[in-house]
Amino acid sequence: MKKALRSIFLIVIVAALLAPQAFAMVPYDTYTYDIDGKYVESPHAYVPDTSISSTTIGLEVALKTPTDIISDSDENLYIADPENNRIVILNPDYTLNRILARFLNAQGVPDDFNKPRGVFVKDDEVFVCDTENNRIVVFKKSVEEGKITDVVFDRVVVQPQSTAFTEGATYKPIACAVDTAGRIYVVSSTTNQGIISMNSDGAFLGFLGAQKTAPDAWQVFWRMFQTKEQRKSLQSLVPTEYNNISIDESGFIYVTISSLSKSKMLSAIKSKSQAGDYAPVKKLNAEGTDVMLRTGFWPPSGEVPVVSYFGVGAGAKTDVSQIIDVALGEAGTWTIVDASRQRMYTYDSQGNLLYIFGDSGPQLGNNTIISSICYQGNKFLVLDKSSNQFTIYKRTAYGEDLTAAVRNVANRNYDQSAVFWEKVLLRNSNFDEAYIGIADSYYRAGDFEKAQEYYAAAYDATGYSKSYSRMRKAWIEDWILMIPLAIVVVVLVCSRFFAYANKVNEKGQVIKEKRTFKEATLYACHIMFHPFDGFWDLKHEKRGNMKGAIFFIILTIATFIYNGIGQSFWYDPHNRGISMISQVTGVLVPLALWVVSNWCFTTLFEGEGSLKDIFISTCYALLPLTLMMVPATILTHIFTLDESAIVSLLTTIGYIWVGFLLFFGVMVTHDYTFSKNLLTVLATIVGMVIIMFVALLFSGLAQKIVSFVVNIATELSFRV
Repeated sequence: MKKALRSIFLIVIVAALLAPQAFAMVPYDTYTYDIDGKYVESPHAYVPDTSISSTTIGLEVALKTPTDIISDSDENLYIADPENNRIVILNPDYTLNRILARFLNAQGVPDDFNKPRGVFVKDDEVFVCDTENNRIVVFKKSVEEGKITDVVFDRVVVQPQSTAFTEGATYKPIACAVDTAGRIYVVSSTTNQGIISMNSDGAFLGFLGAQKTAPDAWQVFWRMFQTKEQRKSLQSLVPTEYNNISIDESGFIYVTISSLSKSKMLSAIKSKSQAGDYAPVKKLNAEGTDVMLRTGFWPPSGEVPVVSYFGVGAGAKTDVSQIIDVALGEAGTWTIVDASRQRMYTYDSQGNLLYIFGDSGPQLGNNTIISSICYQGNKFLVLDKSSNQFTIYKRTAYGEDLTAAVRNVANRNYDQSAVFWEKVLLRNSNFDEAYIGIADSYYRAGDFEKAQEYYAAAYDATGYSKSYSRMRKAWIEDWILMIPLAIVVVVLVCSRFFAYANKVNEKGQVIKEKRTFKEATLYACHIMFHPFDGFWDLKHEKRGNMKGAIFFIILTIATFIYNGIGQSFWYDPHNRGISMISQVTGVLVPLALWVVSNWCFTTLFEGEGSLKDIFISTCYALLPLTLMMVPATILTHIFTLDESAIVSLLTTIGYIWVGFLLFFGVMVTHDYTFSKNLLTVLATIVGMVIIMFVALLFSGLAQKIVSFVVNIATELSFRV
């Protein structure tokens, strides 16, 4: 027993000692964001393995603020070390292969670099962005069994000549990429007209993907006070420059930009914009058109919860992301890095966020100032120019399953992808993309009900609607004869109801002191189609009453409640219930504001209607909302998202109809001319705003008074 207790005690002590070390191995959280922009923790897709420093490499002269790192197809690495005027080439095992510094140029004269900031490798060629020498130097490399055996000078690509460049423009290449046809795409730090496109000999082909720009509100306002010369400078606003570039196997160019307007980026994030006008990362085709897919919950722009809209998010930084580099992985995945947070954001080919990892700090796995990122097979490398080293991140089992799922989707092996999505869900049940991936598999297999189940789990209204569309098609094929019959029945019921209402209204033309509830409520049907004589009789012949008015208020409240809880999933995927108080106040407050404001102004404008007349006519004008919104809510269960315009049209007609009835109700009730009535209605709307402002002012003042009294009472109680 004593031995057993001692063993247990030792195990507990060892576990306690190792637990902090195990936790410290991954000093950051891996997470994603859901459709509401909320932080969702996920398993680690990449974990830090080791850091490679100048000492590890075996460099006599240490790296100094390196700016770029890239891997070739054999996993050899190339590091741009501008402060030492060299390119450091490493073997796949991170040992030193050679240093590119001095070379013999085409004239046989010794030459060297001047602060080369970028490097790119294509097949057997190495392209060095010799920034301060305003050129690109191309080398030929020889490889045997995956190891570089020789690198020799090939040619120099000088600054392209063209009238398209602005006068006096300088050429500072900081990054480049080359496609399969040999075209060279260059990012110049001093060129803001887009990516420079050249052929292999350096002949200028044009600018690609110039960033869209527009003056902000302050610039437009200030322009009114500027001279012609100053206005001309505003009109000639040019786009900001790109800062990095990469290219995939299909020739699509990925570019990043970190100097976008904060307001433009915020607008794109908040609106979940699918356009790339103000996107910090773009995917350009050979013509310079942005073809990036942005089908995820949020556009690929780095951090989602920024302080200007969402409040403080997961990290300490609350500003928009500063994207400085993009790295292309396998299966169409790609990663961008946020220099302000030192975090990496990985997306798939559709623009769906897969995971976020990394953070700022001195621990292994965190970074201080990231300058470049790249993939080396299934490893991920991050170059830190502050510590002059790069960190190797290894892919976890979760990352392998996730990559395999994305790869099978890209290869259209949907059944196999579902297997890996299931594995992903076993490790991360909160990952929406896994649910969508499985749902897509069921959808392609024809199991639409099962697909809907998984689409619903991910709040994917589009996929859910798509599955419903296929189910509806099958249902229509089976019950094709029932559809016209149902339409006929609905039309007959509606026509019979309005015929009955018309019959009751005709009998009620005789003058009575009191109207029955049925007569009072059915008279609203006459007002809907005959507002002039309808509102006249409503006031002068007492065709309506307070009971009928209150009934229509209750009916309107019930309509909004039903609309809030009765819409189909694909129209309202986040049906979290409704607040009865908000629904009631949402009807009563605008109604009260309209009635009171209208009564105040019509009293001044010699209106003939009393407060009671205004209230009754306003309530009777609400009926079209019910007649339009209730069918619109029902139709959300019949029409798909692609047909949502019909539902929106019905609701819009209801609101416009109510607006017309309110307008003519005021006109008839107060016996105004059209122009006077128009002025009165506008004044009523202004009055509603004023009443709301005064009410909010007094409520705020009352709260402060109450708070002051409570604080005084509390202070006195402590002193007594």
